[in-house]
Amino acid sequence: MANYDVIGSIAIMKFDKESFLFRKKKSSKRKTKFVKDEKLKQAKQLLKRKNIKTVLEKTDRVKGRLRTIKTKFLAGEKTKEAVHKENDCRFRLNVETCYFSPRLSEERKDVAGKIKKKDKVLVMFSGVGPYSIIIAKKARQVTSIELSRACYKYAKDNVKLNRLNNVEVIQGDVKKVIRKGGLIVKGNLVPLQFDKIVMPRPNLRESFLKQAFSVSKKDTVIYYYCFGRMDKLNKLVEEVYRESKKARKRIKVLKIKKAGDIAPYKFRYRIDIKLIN
Repeated sequence: MANYDVIGSIAIMKFDKESFLFRKKKSSKRKTKFVKDEKLKQAKQLLKRKNIKTVLEKTDRVKGRLRTIKTKFLAGEKTKEAVHKENDCRFRLNVETCYFSPRLSEERKDVAGKIKKKDKVLVMFSGVGPYSIIIAKKARQVTSIELSRACYKYAKDNVKLNRLNNVEVIQGDVKKVIRKGGLIVKGNLVPLQFDKIVMPRPNLRESFLKQAFSVSKKDTVIYYYCFGRMDKLNKLVEEVYRESKKARKRIKVLKIKKAGDIAPYKFRYRIDIKLIN
């Protein structure tokens, strides 16, 4: 059976080109038919599970700042929209136009567990709202910023779906929305500083810590996600200190946690940062 993720009632399969599926010594035409038949066979096996109604194949890796994927329909109901249940919350999304990783469920729960009732929280790169909505059940106020218009629309719907009134969703580039000392909302600068900042950022070169530091204060805690090999972890931490020095902020690294793997020998890390001035 190929690897797969389940989002709501949709299973997304990923077939390894190096697996037995693609190593059969057959003619090109027979091999193509064999591969197609084998994929359909495995898809139908998944449909036997009560919670799975649709099976898609992931045909390309996650790409770009919006972290979108391409899929191909294999079996079941023809849809790309799902309602995913996690941590007593529900999230509606299109699995092809909106990035969502069910594998981060425990990670989101872990971060939410560090939030206090009095906290004002900023979630950058918020997607369809998984961090924001789970955190909102603990925090006083949550502000979400998301670049994708598709994710923004679903996030707004998901706030209503979860019957919350303490989440504000802003569509835009964090570099344009966040200004020193506040956020640009409807063309106006709203002075804001946050107690907690969550940064589930894409795997990009830019750290975006400059923006996070600009709306932080003494004792603000930033949950910063970054990517790299284990033997390069010290360099990732050094980058955090360099960014804090540029922003004239003194920080303390509270914790470094491996938060999942993204490729062979390459991991997602969460660095918990506390501002001390």
